[in-house]
Amino acid sequence: MKTEFEKGKLETPEEWAAFWYLRVSSDECTPEDRYEFEAWKREAPENAAAYEKVVRGSAFIDRHVAEPAMRRLGKETLTRTARPLHRKRWAQLTALAASVVLAVGVGLIASIDQNPTSIAILAEVESYETAIGERSTVTLSDGSTVTLNTNSRIEVAFSAQERNVRLMRGQGFFDVHEDADRPFAVEAGDKRVVALGTAFDVRFDEGNDVQVTLVEGRVSVGEVIRTATNVAAVSAPKPKPIAELVPGQRLVARHDAAPEVIETNAEEATSWREGRLIFRGEPIGDVIEEMNRYSAQKLKLSNDPRLQEMRVSGVFNTGRASTFVDALERMHPLEATRSGSNELTLVWQE
Repeated sequence: MKTEFEKGKLETPEEWAAFWYLRVSSDECTPEDRYEFEAWKREAPENAAAYEKVVRGSAFIDRHVAEPAMRRLGKETLTRTARPLHRKRWAQLTALAASVVLAVGVGLIASIDQNPTSIAILAEVESYETAIGERSTVTLSDGSTVTLNTNSRIEVAFSAQERNVRLMRGQGFFDVHEDADRPFAVEAGDKRVVALGTAFDVRFDEGNDVQVTLVEGRVSVGEVIRTATNVAAVSAPKPKPIAELVPGQRLVARHDAAPEVIETNAEEATSWREGRLIFRGEPIGDVIEEMNRYSAQKLKLSNDPRLQEMRVSGVFNTGRASTFVDALERMHPLEATRSGSNELTLVWQE
C-alpha cells in the first residue's frame, strides 16, 4: 500500500528513516504502518542503518535540547540544509521535522568538530534498553560489551578522551576493553564507577539505591559532582572517592544509609546473565521483589506474619513466575490466588 508521503517524493534512505521515525512514534500509527515500516527496513542494509542513525540523533536531541548552543546550532544547520519545498502543507511540516532530527541530531557532531568551543558537548549519545523480562548484550564501539538485565536503559557517550556510560535504570554487566588513554566510567544515580580492563556489575534501583559488584580487575567508586551544565557527553568532574573494590566485593549505596563494602559471590551475583537467580535463605519478601523484576505478572504476599518470617533457598529461572510459584507451593503450605489481572497473592494454607 502506498503512503501519502511517497507522493511527497521522499528520496534518500535518511529522509525515509526520518519519516518512519516520526510515523511509528505518533499516536496515528496503524498496524499497516508498522508492517510497511518493517518491510522498508528489511529492503536494504542502508535503510536499517539510516533509521538507527535517526534514532541516535533523536536521543541526542532529547538529552540536550535545552542547551542554548544546541538551539542556535539547530537553527543554523536547518538553514544550511533547507531546500525549496513544493509540497502540500503536511509534507512541508514533515520535511521540517525530518530536517531537525537529521541535521541537528546527526549533523551536529560535524559542526562541533569544526568549532569545538561553540558547545560543551563532545560526543554523540547512543541509548540501549530492554523491556521487562528481556536481556540483551551490546558491543560498544571500543570493543567493550554490556549485558543489560530486565527493564534497563543506558546512554553511551564516547569521545576521543574518555568513555562514559550512564545507567538510567536497571542493571548492566560491563566487560571493559582496556584502553589506558581513555578511562571507562559508568554513572548510576549519584555514583560514578571508573574502570580499566575490568568486568563488573552495576545495579540502579528505584529510590537511587546503587550496587556495584566487581568480578575481575579493579574499579574506583566515587560520588558524582554535578554542575548546571554537566551532561553525560561532557568530561565529568573528578568524583570524591568512596572505595576501590577488588574481585568478590560489592559496594552497596542506599539512599538512606552510608555506603558499605561487603564480600559476595560474584558468580552468583551475576547469574542473571544466564537467566538464573540464586537465593540462599533470603526473606521471601526480598525474593518476590527480585522475581517481580522479570515478569509482567506480579506476586505479592498476604498480610500473614507466618509468610513474613519465611526464608527461601534455591535456583530459579528468570521470567518464570508460574514455575517459581509451583516450587513454593510444593515446599511450603502456600497457595497462589489471583488478586488482579496480572497479580497473584500468596496465601498461607492451614
